[in-house]
This record gives sequence, C-alpha cells and structure tokens, in this order.
Amino acid sequence: MENFGGVFGSIGLLSIILLVSRPILQAVVERMRKNGKTLPGWLKKVYQFVNKTHRNAGFVAVGAIIIHFILQYSFFGEIPVAGLIAGLALAVQSVLGFGLTKQKDKEIRKKMALAHRVLGMVIVLAVLVHRL
Repeated sequence: MENFGGVFGSIGLLSIILLVSRPILQAVVERMRKNGKTLPGWLKKVYQFVNKTHRNAGFVAVGAIIIHFILQYSFFGEIPVAGLIAGLALAVQSVLGFGLTKQKDKEIRKKMALAHRVLGMVIVLAVLVHRL
C-alpha cells in the first residue's frame, strides 16, 4: 500500500507532462503555419489529441496529486515543501484554467491566460525540484 503514493505521484507527473506539451505544440504549429508549411498528419493528430484532452489531463493531475498528498502524509507524516508548492500551484492553475472558460472580459481573459501559462512553467520547475 505504501507504493500507491508513488503511483499517484507518477500519474500526476505524466499528466503534467501532457499539459506542458500543449503550449509547446501550439508554438510549433503556429510557426509552421506562419511559414506556410503544411502540418504532417501525425503532428496534426497529436496536436488535436492534446487540445481535446487538456482539460481532462488537468482533472487527472489535480486528482492524482490530491491522492498522492493524502497517501504520502498518511504513511510518512510529512510533506516536502517543494511538493506542497507544486501541488498548490497546480490547484491555482486549475482555478485559472476554469476561470478562463467563464471570463467574458477580453482584457481580463488575456491576463488570466498569461498567468495560466507562466504558472505552468512554475509548476514544471516546482515538480522538477520536488523530484530531485
């Protein structure tokens, strides 16, 4: 049972990797389209898959990290600070992401989208520090 914390941590990590791939793919696709190149079929399929599953991957990441937190605390009685920071940043990130879909004001939505992207980079760094 002790290893389940690690399993859910790994699920969270894989979900975060999928989430991070979205802005990278967006930049690649945008650059190719700007240069007038056609997207290869495999890239188009990967891009569509990542876009369609972005929200669900966020749900999975948050859920897995919550379970990871609970199991780690129950078995070890402490939570690493880097892991706590990464988890809290992920929670704020999810609120920002859902807030983006509900925001009507274009200027506020732009600021929220920028914060959502920047916080994504912070999460990646926090997860890397937590894993090391």
